[in-house]
Amino acid sequence: MSQNKVFLALGSNVGNWKVNFNSCLMELKKISKLKAIANIYVSKPYGYKKQNDFYNTVVEVKTRNNPFQLMNQIKIIEKKLHKNKILINGPRRIDIDIIFFNSLNISYKKLIIPHPRVSERDFVLLPLFDIDPFFKHPQSKKSIKALTTELKTTYIKKSIRQPKEMFVIH
Repeated sequence: MSQNKVFLALGSNVGNWKVNFNSCLMELKKISKLKAIANIYVSKPYGYKKQNDFYNTVVEVKTRNNPFQLMNQIKIIEKKLHKNKILINGPRRIDIDIIFFNSLNISYKKLIIPHPRVSERDFVLLPLFDIDPFFKHPQSKKSIKALTTELKTTYIKKSIRQPKEMFVIH
């Protein structure tokens, strides 16, 4: 069985983001192989505005799971790490979204891949650009690099170039 290439977006604005991301990465390592992690981007909140800024990144993983199995495992990780999401786009300790799964297009109840708003969010596109600027969006067929040039709204306030030792990915 071949390995699937998956990009996951991580976000956190409750508690210590470094601890939250490291805990998340350790859990992801149990269900996949971590290939890359992007820089960290601090962004103003999307949607619900009365909350702390978010810390965002993207990780590339390899997995033998299908998208539905992976989504179920992600939900378990979020629960274990106390996601604590009360409001849509509200504060949370950790949020994990499947952005791309190979080049699949899936639209099924609570699982939509590619993520439907990836092209609108600089806090997802720029970390994707860090990892794979030439990856093509399966629907628009545009590269991540091209999509970043088309952004109309910006949320990012600053980027944090993450040193290799900040996160344990091997």
